[in-house]
Amino acid sequence: MSDSLSAEGAPAPDNASPPARPSASSPSVDSVSACASATVALDLHLPEALRRTERAAATRLAPHTLMSRAGTAVAHWLHGRLPALASAGRQPVLLLAGPGNNGGDAYVAARELHRRGVLVDVWQLAPPTTHDARWALAEALAAGVAVRPAPHTWPQPGTYAWIVDGLFGIGLSRPLEGAAATLVDNIAYAHAHGTPVLAIDIPSGLIAATGIADGPVIRANATIAMLGACPGLFTGIGRDVAGQVLVATLGAQDVPAASGAGLLSTSAPGAFAAHLPKRHHASHKGSYGCLAVIGGHEGMVGAPILSARAGLMTGAGRVYVGFVAPDAPAWDPMHPELMLRHAQGLDLPSMQAVAIGPGLGTSAASAACLSRVLALEDTPLVIDADGLNLLAADPSLAQRVRHRAGPTVLTPHPLEAARLTGCDVARIQSDRLASARALAMRFGATVVLKGSGSIIDDGTRAWINTTGNAGLATAGTGDVLTGVIGALLAQGMPATQAALAAVWLHGKAAERCVEQGAGPAGLTASELLPAIRHELTTLADPAQTARRRISA
Repeated sequence: MSDSLSAEGAPAPDNASPPARPSASSPSVDSVSACASATVALDLHLPEALRRTERAAATRLAPHTLMSRAGTAVAHWLHGRLPALASAGRQPVLLLAGPGNNGGDAYVAARELHRRGVLVDVWQLAPPTTHDARWALAEALAAGVAVRPAPHTWPQPGTYAWIVDGLFGIGLSRPLEGAAATLVDNIAYAHAHGTPVLAIDIPSGLIAATGIADGPVIRANATIAMLGACPGLFTGIGRDVAGQVLVATLGAQDVPAASGAGLLSTSAPGAFAAHLPKRHHASHKGSYGCLAVIGGHEGMVGAPILSARAGLMTGAGRVYVGFVAPDAPAWDPMHPELMLRHAQGLDLPSMQAVAIGPGLGTSAASAACLSRVLALEDTPLVIDADGLNLLAADPSLAQRVRHRAGPTVLTPHPLEAARLTGCDVARIQSDRLASARALAMRFGATVVLKGSGSIIDDGTRAWINTTGNAGLATAGTGDVLTGVIGALLAQGMPATQAALAAVWLHGKAAERCVEQGAGPAGLTASELLPAIRHELTTLADPAQTARRRISA
């Protein structure tokens, strides 16, 4: 997977003339430096909000300043990563320029690389249509940069050291077609044969607000977002095509934030770490809550067992499993600590949290279990899987969720979300942020819309999770997540923070497993459990983790 990184572009001189190359003793005007990972939240911005920020910043600066800074930041970052042949002027860099301001950024980057002795080829998809882009093209031509129309044929793989995508930016709202689609397909061919790609602002073809692409899309090794990052870089197919994401603020940090700023960000421990359960010597199993996991219709008893095991590994003091199936197992030989019952035999009012849905089924007995759980007015609930399908099928059950006094967390995957909203999966995936918000508002719940870049929304603000990998695309991992959320709720975490923590830990555990050689292909849900415990311990008590390392 790709880490989400924030980067700063130091400001260029506030004038329209090309910035001079900085000396070794002067502050750099064109540097981009990575400074964060998935452990630090990154504010995200919808395209129109970034446009407002851009307009506000431009009013404070001389003409063309932001474009000059953006292109210079691209050139500086790329120059530091060129192979020796390219740095020595013996292997060219290809820059692709579209008709808008992204094309203008590419012209400025080409000019700056040319000034540093790098061979550059600039392919123009169409003549510039904005004032800034026309200025940038004139500056590049005046510096001696050769610009030509994009050809229909592609050179041999390996011709270029890097390809810079400056075709389309965050304003794109339709699929690429015609010459643009052909050019993107050619870039995909070169990329597949080893040529790295850097995208300016966003990979061309990716919709900035939603992370979808209905046509050809650039696959980049890295993306430098200007002024701020859009949510599409982190959800949908964004994580597959954006590569390493950086943000160049272009010296506009002091511009007043747009309305709604701070209500959308990536998820990070800062959003939930203060609420993680603390472990004290003077405590006992009752100090850490009782969790009940209800599910397990015939043929599906493994699902609630996975959830319950995850609850144990996440610190719940006691974990019960209530099965719908009449012939369910009496004990779990892998974890005899679990207390297995028939669902009707559980003392639900004594529980600090209840998770329902894994393997629950949709029979009359299953619906009766959900109805009984919804009678717990104040108990924190997690509803997953068939619990969600029952809500979708019975409006009266859904209404009871809306009117609960206690906190509720819903954890749908896209198909379950589609059933809950009466639409299809394509509609859910076309705007995952809007879909999660609609569900949160409809049910008065914290919603975890699962998928690449899982979205957590509490009806007021939203977070996109950036941990995890393709190893999670296997049966049972959702059941594990449900158990983690339930355990954190049982230990007293607020619902939104429990959901944020669980999704983040779940993803980090998958990353840890893959780093240790388990997956992504073939990673099993059970393998996540000890990794989740490790990540939780590291996060909740870093001093203890450090002591263990020293003693080892």
